[in-house]
Amino acid sequence: MKSTTIDYAAKFESFRGKTLYERLTPEQQAFIREIAFAHRLTFQEFRQVVEACRDLSIWKEGDLQEWWQEQSRGLTLPEPLRKQHLLRRLQEYMETLRRTPRTYPEAGLTRPKERLKKGVVTEKSDKKIFGMCPVASPKTVCCNLRTIDAVENCIFGCSYCSIQTFYSDRIVFDENLAEKLQAIRLEPDRFYHIGTGQSSDSLAWGNRNGILDALCRFAAEHPNILLEFKTKSDNIRYFLEHQPPANIVC
Repeated sequence: MKSTTIDYAAKFESFRGKTLYERLTPEQQAFIREIAFAHRLTFQEFRQVVEACRDLSIWKEGDLQEWWQEQSRGLTLPEPLRKQHLLRRLQEYMETLRRTPRTYPEAGLTRPKERLKKGVVTEKSDKKIFGMCPVASPKTVCCNLRTIDAVENCIFGCSYCSIQTFYSDRIVFDENLAEKLQAIRLEPDRFYHIGTGQSSDSLAWGNRNGILDALCRFAAEHPNILLEFKTKSDNIRYFLEHQPPANIVC
């Protein structure tokens, strides 16, 4: 039994970095870890649960843990039938929510408050900054875009932007950004398209905390990448004062 637990622990560690698991709250992570071990979720099952948890949170449709516990109450099926039943019900529930027409107040939606600079902090973090675009899934035609999360949260208050629901009111710069970029391992004979506007506007901050220095150095050291700065800002001073690598686009 101990060997089985150890084996699944290794699988779990390999799963978590390939999904949106790291973007969940600590409470959500703890719950999903609990059911992953309890039901020995496969990678696809694990991703299904993680994405459902994230979607429910963003859609403000309740908490996955409460839903799961409610569905489990009184359920006497043995494994693996129990797991299959719960995952099927979850898939049906999420599909019902997706198909339900949205309703909006006649007065319109409240504009999100703008992110104030007084909420900007610099912190050390063990979070990964490099990964696949979160839209990638078996049901999408994937362009294989990778993303680098140089900053968490955005100063712009665009009402349509999903960043508004991803993070708290704080804007967080990673103190170890340069070191984390240096640690990214890329295959030298493979082309990579990498975007930097997934978690914050790419240029609004300029070179604060040396982020543009670090990103340009990363691009220069990897000529087999196309590094895309996605932005709504006209803050291009850095590129007027420096010669950017040829494999950077805005």
